[in-house]
Amino acid sequence: MLGQDDLIRAAVGRLLAEKTGAAVISMKESIRELLTLTGAGLDERLQDLLLEMAEVRGMTVALDL
Repeated sequence: MLGQDDLIRAAVGRLLAEKTGAAVISMKESIRELLTLTGAGLDERLQDLLLEMAEVRGMTVALDL
């Protein structure tokens, strides 16, 4: 069974896959989408994970919180 962190990681991966080809994505919009998808609470880990996974894919995250 997947834990909460695994579900969030999968949701971030799906979100970024949907935005393939985008050079820059919005932190505010992405976090809002992730919170809706996962029901997770907003914390630094979620933001850090989004930044880390986006960087691996060559994307920049606009810090527009």
